[in-house]
Amino acid sequence: MFVESFYLFKRKFTTEFKMKPSQIFLITLIFYSQLSLSQVQNNDEKDPVNITAMAVIQKYIYAIGGMDTFKNVDDRTTIMTGFAMNQPVDIIIKQKYPDKLIQELRVGELNQTIYYNNGHGVLQIGDEITEIKDKELERLKVDATMHFLLDPESYGVKSELLPNEYIDSVDCFTIRFTLPSGLHWTQYYEFESGLKVKETKEIQTMQGVFEQETYFADYKEVSGIKYPFSITQYLGLQEIDLTIKSIKINAGLDDTIFELPE
Repeated sequence: MFVESFYLFKRKFTTEFKMKPSQIFLITLIFYSQLSLSQVQNNDEKDPVNITAMAVIQKYIYAIGGMDTFKNVDDRTTIMTGFAMNQPVDIIIKQKYPDKLIQELRVGELNQTIYYNNGHGVLQIGDEITEIKDKELERLKVDATMHFLLDPESYGVKSELLPNEYIDSVDCFTIRFTLPSGLHWTQYYEFESGLKVKETKEIQTMQGVFEQETYFADYKEVSGIKYPFSITQYLGLQEIDLTIKSIKINAGLDDTIFELPE
């Protein structure tokens, strides 16, 4: 799933809220990787020698609804609200198979929209449009691709199973992804339920590399699939609390809405 923080608001936002640019990070994609696997198992194997990263991912897919349900999802619209730096935040994410994405973020009167379509991405703030390149584009591509976890290596991303860790006193499987750029993403799945409870991502910014933590909770079923309706994200001293207001599946999103603005 997901909302990663690799873009900065422009000076208008900084001036209005009297903050340094390095303190203003945008939220990242929260819902991504709509999966479709050839086989999904309820893998309860406890011997770490026999467990692989893909086995953990398969357990997760089984826990949230299974392969067949995912295969019937063609598009998804997610609306969420919350607070960042004591300011109300509204986010709308629209995604369509295989890799079309729009993420609109609103803070007060300021709007920012991220577009991704077929290998290209742009960031729009007001009338200003900036092409997304390099490491930012690499990360956006992974977030936008609905079948990413089907075969991470086909996107140049390596996955490995690390030793279990405890997240809030809960035993969790740990999977680390290494992107082609060398940045790491780590995901934590509850041992018993199989649900993802935490994710950390290395975020490359103009100020350097930062680690972003995202916590997922309050899973609810929508059209046969379980989604986390409570999301908390940390990046440095910034905390963002988000609540999912609605998720619509197969609303018939038209391809034209994903066309990149010029």
